[in-house]
Amino acid sequence: MVRWLRSLVVVVAVSGAAACGDTPKTPKEEPTRQIEVGDCFSGDSDEPVSCRGRHTAQAIYVGESPPTSEAEAITPCRRAQAQFLGQDFNTRLDVKLWVAQDESSYRCDVLLRRSTQATSGYEPLTGSLEGVLRKGADIDLQACLDSPFDPSLDQDFVVCDEPHAARELIVAPAIGTLDEGFPDDVAERATNACNATADAAGELRQGRTVSAYFPETPAAWATGERSAECWVEADRGSLPPVTRRSQ
Repeated sequence: MVRWLRSLVVVVAVSGAAACGDTPKTPKEEPTRQIEVGDCFSGDSDEPVSCRGRHTAQAIYVGESPPTSEAEAITPCRRAQAQFLGQDFNTRLDVKLWVAQDESSYRCDVLLRRSTQATSGYEPLTGSLEGVLRKGADIDLQACLDSPFDPSLDQDFVVCDEPHAARELIVAPAIGTLDEGFPDDVAERATNACNATADAAGELRQGRTVSAYFPETPAAWATGERSAECWVEADRGSLPPVTRRSQ
């Protein structure tokens, strides 16, 4: 799943303010191109740039009316992300919600985290991410660490094609349905789901530990998250490198 719970932020785009003592001038009304799905952006700018050049974000959904709540804005973005990316896998991809200054519109962008909680920023991208997960998660989008995963820390990712201590399974198993309330057995569901997922991927082996992370409270469940994050770790030493797909 593309991250929402940990990384979702609302960023209000601001326009430049007049310097102190300056007389405000009526801006010229210049036509601006409407932002579209697939547009790319660099830094915190809300002006599209070419996706062929370096950028950090790409729009996967554009809402043309003001959202009444964050939850209302997230719902269509959740539907749009799998369609735009091609699948819904556990990866280093993040989604941010941007709301226009006048709250007349909003958009959701996808970015590539440098660390588990994204405080280390985002990797520069070149080219479009559209359909990037259609045939699985490329190795450069997978999450690997040089120490066991700790959800309380912001850990920098390492390359997966070298030995590493922990990596996240790309399949995010479902642990419930959208219309059900918070289950009492959510921990058991997540543990069983991650073990089954690891087994299917050939990762459930001696000398490895599989850990499940999931919405642990009714409030977290109320966000609509219904899948678990599954991490496999080496009990000793390192996990073997992930093999790159042939081009």
